[in-house]
Amino acid sequence: MPTKSPWLNAIEPKWIHGKRKVTEPERLLGAYELADRVCGVFSCPHYEHLSIPQEVA
Repeated sequence: MPTKSPWLNAIEPKWIHGKRKVTEPERLLGAYELADRVCGVFSCPHYEHLSIPQEVA
């Protein structure tokens, strides 16, 4: 059995093509910009990110 079989995982083909569509080799993307691009590629809604308050009771 090979040590790495990425095509055995059903998400791998989608992940690799999606990653190539949203990344830029010249710079890193911010969290919101990356989320916008990922949602655009996969045609899904972009919801606001969850935040954790500093003081959790």
